[in-house]
Amino acid sequence: MSKLQCFVLVSWFSVGCGGASGPVQGPSQPAPLSSAQPASSSNEERPALTAQACEASGGTVVGDIGDGAIHRPEYRCANGAKPSGSIGAAEGGPKPIEGSVCCPH
Repeated sequence: MSKLQCFVLVSWFSVGCGGASGPVQGPSQPAPLSSAQPASSSNEERPALTAQACEASGGTVVGDIGDGAIHRPEYRCANGAKPSGSIGAAEGGPKPIEGSVCCPH
C-alpha cells in the first residue's frame, strides 16, 4: 500500500469516527422515572372512556409514543385543546400498554 493510500485510509477513518467534528457534548439527563407515570399537579383527573365512545362523540384517539407525555396534566391535543378523557379498555377487551387519550375536534 502506498503512503498516499494509507493517508487517505487513515483520514477517512478519522472523519468516520468523529475526528475533528466539534466539541463533545455530555450525555443528556434522563427523564425522571415518574414522568412516564400518569401525573397530576391537582386533583383533576380525566374521565375514562372507550375508544368507541371517544370516536362516537366526534373525538380522535391519540396514542402515547412511549414517553408518557399524554398522561401529563399540561398535555394538549394538536388543536391546543385539553384531552376530553383517557382511553380505557372496553369491557372484556385488550388493555392498552402505553395509553391513549381522546382529543376533541
